[in-house]
Amino acid sequence: MNSSTHDIRIDIQKLKKLPTLSYTAEKIINLTSKELTHLDELVNIIEKDPPIMSKVLGVANIVYLGLYKPITTVKDALLKIGFKTLKNIALSVSIFSLFKSSEEKEKSYMNLFKHSIATGTISQIISEKFLKEPSDENFTTGVLHDIGLFALHYAFYDQFKKIEETLTEEHSLKKAEEKILGTTHSEIGKWLAEIWGLPEIVCDVIFYHNDFPQKSIKYSKTVALVHLSNFIANQLDYYPLEVKIECPFYKERVYKILNLPDVDELILEFKEIIKEVDKL
Repeated sequence: MNSSTHDIRIDIQKLKKLPTLSYTAEKIINLTSKELTHLDELVNIIEKDPPIMSKVLGVANIVYLGLYKPITTVKDALLKIGFKTLKNIALSVSIFSLFKSSEEKEKSYMNLFKHSIATGTISQIISEKFLKEPSDENFTTGVLHDIGLFALHYAFYDQFKKIEETLTEEHSLKKAEEKILGTTHSEIGKWLAEIWGLPEIVCDVIFYHNDFPQKSIKYSKTVALVHLSNFIANQLDYYPLEVKIECPFYKERVYKILNLPDVDELILEFKEIIKEVDKL
């Protein structure tokens, strides 16, 4: 780790405004460690936080467009999408709420938010429809992969904007971040996720999502899925920043791990579905 990386970590640590997990997020994480959690407990936690509840219902309806009727209440969501999925949506939304800031930053915040929800939704659908696998963790890791960008946007907005300006010259987000910060949003995000005690799989995806999936020893399949989903979200113009970025896509390495239709087919598959994200 170079000195610049060390310095910005110290700066983040010293900030009194550094986001700490909210009461809602902590309660939801604690639920995950209980084997026999009463379902009403999750419903009560979400309902006691109206802003979180509103976003949770919005995201739940995007992720599960196949339902005949829209989800209108938290109890309705629990019945239709299940405990694990509702819990993961609520945790993701409550974490994003920590980074909400002033009106002048609203547009750039929403770019990040929509990109994250798009990536998580794509991961979820690919997992269920094409891989025929449980999708709970794939949604959560997809949604939280850019949490380092949220931290930069929240606590280091001037540097965040400089990175965007540098992107017009560099075009590579990683190069722009290293030029301005001496580190990347992936490293900052992993560090923050570890402080919060998020699961190891989430930390791994945050750290490796823009790299070769095989670099993750334990979770290469999930990293490959989020790497692909992130690329598709960008191709559909759901960029995390206000400028177009070149997102690395290691197609051959991804397709060695995932048996999926060609990426161009997948982009067409999601073109209409992901437009629902604009309703958030």
